[in-house]
Amino acid sequence: MRQPASIPVRLNSLYSLNGQPITLSQELGRGGEGSIYAIAEQPQWVAKVYHPDKLTPQGLAKLRLSLQYPPQNPAIAAPVDLLLNSSGRVLGFMMPRVPQGYPLHDLYTPRSRRQKLPFFTHTHLHRVARNLSVAVSALHHRGYVIGDVNESNMLVNPSALVFLIDTDSFQIRDRRSGIVYRCGVGKPEFTPPELQGKRFDHCDRTPAHDAFGIAVLIFQLLMEGTHPFDGVYLKPGDPPLIQDRILAGYYAYSQRPVPLRPKPFAPPFTALHPHLQDLFHRCFDLGHQQPERRPSPDEWAIALTESERALVSCQRNPRHRYGRHLGRCPWCERTQKLGGRDPFPAPNTIVPPLPKRRSRPQPKPPQRVDQPIYQAPPRTFTRPRKPFRRSSRPWQIMLGGTLSLILGYGGYQHWQMEQQRQMTVQEIVQLQGSGQFDRCLQAIRQVPFSLRERVQPVGDRCHLGQAQTLINAGNLHGALTQLRRIQDENAVSRSVSHLREQITSALLDQAQQTYDEGQLPTAIALLNSLPQETTPSEQRQQIAQDWQQAWDKNQQQFDQAQAALLQNNPQQAIAQTQPLTTSHWQHQGQTLRDRAYAQLVSQALDNENLPQAEQWLEQIQDSRQRSRLDSRLDQLRDRLEYEANRQRLEQARTALYQGNFQAAQEQFNQLRGGLNRLQTLGDDRPELLLQTLSNYRQLQSWLAAGDWQRANTWTRQQLQRFANRRATCDDVRLLDQLWNQHSSGEQGLQQQLKYKREQGILGDPHPSLSQRQRLDQMYPQRLSIGQTGAQLDHRLQSCFEP
Repeated sequence: MRQPASIPVRLNSLYSLNGQPITLSQELGRGGEGSIYAIAEQPQWVAKVYHPDKLTPQGLAKLRLSLQYPPQNPAIAAPVDLLLNSSGRVLGFMMPRVPQGYPLHDLYTPRSRRQKLPFFTHTHLHRVARNLSVAVSALHHRGYVIGDVNESNMLVNPSALVFLIDTDSFQIRDRRSGIVYRCGVGKPEFTPPELQGKRFDHCDRTPAHDAFGIAVLIFQLLMEGTHPFDGVYLKPGDPPLIQDRILAGYYAYSQRPVPLRPKPFAPPFTALHPHLQDLFHRCFDLGHQQPERRPSPDEWAIALTESERALVSCQRNPRHRYGRHLGRCPWCERTQKLGGRDPFPAPNTIVPPLPKRRSRPQPKPPQRVDQPIYQAPPRTFTRPRKPFRRSSRPWQIMLGGTLSLILGYGGYQHWQMEQQRQMTVQEIVQLQGSGQFDRCLQAIRQVPFSLRERVQPVGDRCHLGQAQTLINAGNLHGALTQLRRIQDENAVSRSVSHLREQITSALLDQAQQTYDEGQLPTAIALLNSLPQETTPSEQRQQIAQDWQQAWDKNQQQFDQAQAALLQNNPQQAIAQTQPLTTSHWQHQGQTLRDRAYAQLVSQALDNENLPQAEQWLEQIQDSRQRSRLDSRLDQLRDRLEYEANRQRLEQARTALYQGNFQAAQEQFNQLRGGLNRLQTLGDDRPELLLQTLSNYRQLQSWLAAGDWQRANTWTRQQLQRFANRRATCDDVRLLDQLWNQHSSGEQGLQQQLKYKREQGILGDPHPSLSQRQRLDQMYPQRLSIGQTGAQLDHRLQSCFEP
């Protein structure tokens, strides 16, 4: 197919991952990263082609990862395939085509809502907010984070369904390697306070960050576009920007004292359902310092459903919907406050926009016509009339005309009858020989009865040919009807028998297929329509009886499997479904087995048996069941992985402070993905322990090489950290062990303490000069005098006491 002129030349030869050619038909939109095109071969998909040098290697890796872990939700326009050129380079991706919708800001702005969706009520806005929460919840359960939450990435159709677009910017984490592909953009109006002023490409987003932006959108939907941090600033000076108010926590409806109050023309906050008011308080007040307190999308969906059910209609305007916890309609009061501009106008007050007035052509002024001074009348000429002569015999003329008409009509009738008789046997035989069986039968029906007997053999052959044509077209019952109209079967007995056997075989196959599909009454009806000549009634009854017995047996087996499943015995239910026959019962059995395997997966997850759960999950064929259990399986996998990492980290720490550096390094090498969760362990974080291991290995190499000066300098730094309580007794014992091993027991901290005990100066801040000189000759050298040295003696002695 030739590309349109509007398609760039570099997009002429495009292919999908499986090599299927892709033809771009027209450009639908253009943005900063790329352009959107329609696909000729797949009208239900569109293609996003990136501008040159816009698709980075990290972006390509994110696209491939999103294809590996798709969101699996029809409300999310996620990538479904990549778009490659002839050399195999990725130029973009394909995604589902979103039905025509409106951006979210067209709904919460009253003016645009009245123009584009004039029949939307407060109920519809609740439903849009709930559908938005459900879509975001499905996205989070699949491991995605939106990151760039804003009103332009969400479209709403007239049915209040929400579709998420621009999904290639979503954040996703590789479950195997733990690499996070971040979302590098964001709008300040929807960014939580902990991310304000930070570079988004350096931050790992979390569902708690999305929760803030989703709460802002829901607030604007239900509050006529009012931002929760917008209001009248009460302090002197210029009011801060929205992002600065978010950072400072200036929530306009806060229960805390803030220098901001709601705008006078904003809807009353009390018009919202009390449950929604509590969730907004949790998000914007409590969640300002504690992001984990923010409501999740699932909590919003439940609260919005409860609020929608509590809406009642106003008596004045049925399109005014408000909560039953209110005493009167807040929208009527708001209409009066806005000077008659109703946010939800009644149906009889909605006026469609007037069409543009067309300019009417101006009538031409009448032309002036000068009247002549004199106009002569027209001249007329009259011919002389001939004298009328009456006919002497008018009856003869009338009689002759009547006879002519009668004879002419009779001749026409005779000619018509002769034309009908001219359809001779030879012409009918020609129609039959040329395969025009339908016209042949129509011609036979027009032949007079006197010729019917002569054309009867030809008619039988036409019925036979028409039956064969109907068989080829799949009309088996029509073919049987044509065979029954044959008057002399002896002349064409062989052909009739062959066609009846062919019809019988096809009807039997059709009945068997219908029975396999689970339509037993229809299959028996087809069985009874078989020709009596080929299938006697006893044979048909035997087949129907066998079908009924097999059906009853399958039904009994399926009922037993269902009973076993209800009794929490899924393995017995699976065994009961194995002997089921026919495609209908096998499909029913597969559905039941999926439920049984799902129950086994749940039991294995409850017992934290991850390998068994994964094995049972592989047996489930229903994608909905698998997607429902995938999230629980991922949670258990992450938790077990975290516990295993904790255990390996503890073993590595133990081996480290026992001086077994090789075993410690092996334990570190066994750490797997999900290390971000280990960052909450304080001093036992993996990077700190790895750094500690590296430092002690360096100390060991210095001691082994006899570089006492470097080893002594680093050891003094460690002892200073120990004196400042930033190192533990484990570090002290390991230091002493290393010095003792590489000095053949002559050096070390214990040797110094032993010398001080023998001299009686342990804890003495003022040893003698000779004692200090002796201590300076002992490694590792440390502070031994003064109050600090005395305190260090006691702390070191406590570390080496049994």
